[in-house]
Amino acid sequence: MKIFCAHTLAFWAMLGLLWPGLCPADLQPLANADLASISGAGGLSIGIEELSLFVHTGAFSYTDTDTGNALTLEDLTITNGDLRPATFAAGDRDVNGDGLISPLTFDITTITDPASPVYGKALVLLEALDWFQEVGLHVETLRFCGEDLGSLDIGVIHRPSFYWMLGAHEGGGIDWEYGTRLSIDTLRLTYNELNDSLAANGIHFGLHDAGDPADPATWLMTGLFQIGAIAEGNPATFDVGQGEDGMVAVTLNMPMRGSLRVESLQWGGTDFGPLAIDDIQVHRLTVRLIP
Repeated sequence: MKIFCAHTLAFWAMLGLLWPGLCPADLQPLANADLASISGAGGLSIGIEELSLFVHTGAFSYTDTDTGNALTLEDLTITNGDLRPATFAAGDRDVNGDGLISPLTFDITTITDPASPVYGKALVLLEALDWFQEVGLHVETLRFCGEDLGSLDIGVIHRPSFYWMLGAHEGGGIDWEYGTRLSIDTLRLTYNELNDSLAANGIHFGLHDAGDPADPATWLMTGLFQIGAIAEGNPATFDVGQGEDGMVAVTLNMPMRGSLRVESLQWGGTDFGPLAIDDIQVHRLTVRLIP
């Protein structure tokens, strides 16, 4: 992995993460008066060139301690979908096709629209408008309550653009918003004993696709699929606490909007054709998890 020069060199130098030869200019000591005139308001920009990752895990389990039942992923492998390391990059190529090259950025920001119900709200923003990734997940055995359900493949997963916004709300919980354009080549569950499968091929998430829903050749997903809308006063939320029933729980609210299209659905060797769910508008979706 190579970290490119950014406009926040003073920040990296302070952390001791810069060394000679990384950037063309030599670092020079600054007097206190000079340091006082430097502001970090520009945020942090990071470039990543070909970060490779290969992961293999023997087993990953979630167990219900009351019953002993478990969901287990055995022989889980993360690659690029072709048995080579998964690859990530940012800031060195135009991934989303807008003619610009954008690095991964990290900023502290506020809502600046006076008409917003949360005008002035402080937020942490992580943004990657040009994010290259080739990631594939393979699970040799998906086991539920001791039963072998077969093998699972998800990938290759592409995510050319995404962002996260996080802030606090009264009561100690978290307001958040997530936007992404995402495509997955294949999601397949293969039944080991029957040698059969259930598969969704060519999965696309975004804001809108004007192509003919019946003809995947005309599809072109644009915009970002969005969970939460902070500036509109309808954020996604995360809270932990005691409800009116006296139970302690994790509560998620996830309003969302966007479109989902799947080029083909296959089950038992039969192709059921394309699937299009366009212009989704979910104003409130509450999920409560009680341990």
